[in-house]
Amino acid sequence: MPTTLSDQVMDKWKTFRKMNSDSSAMTMKMGPDEETIIMDGDILEITPEELAEDMSESSPRWILWSMKISRDDGRIQQPLILVFFSPISCNTKLRMLYSSRTSLLAEALKISRVHEIQDLDDMTIDNLKSLHINSVTR
Repeated sequence: MPTTLSDQVMDKWKTFRKMNSDSSAMTMKMGPDEETIIMDGDILEITPEELAEDMSESSPRWILWSMKISRDDGRIQQPLILVFFSPISCNTKLRMLYSSRTSLLAEALKISRVHEIQDLDDMTIDNLKSLHINSVTR
């Protein structure tokens, strides 16, 4: 059976992409059937550091971020940044399951780049901004 996104994920996605906050997150995970991507909680107006404190260090997740980024030339951007959190402490089978579904999720959400983070200490505003800026200026 092919992997699908739940209706709830698609509904939340429609709301999320129109938000205009300084920093918001939408977290997703694999459902119990291992074929459906489901929401892991609700859309939160939260900083990456605050979310990292609440996340399990052993469970992979996809986090879609929307955050305001001030560029050197004065422009303000609000990109959507997809992060695949793949902790090293997680079992290999689960990491592979999530990894194999990441491109499908990115394609469904129309996100061109995915950034992988393996340590919650790397889930910071500065690091996410740097990942985004470096990926668009290459």
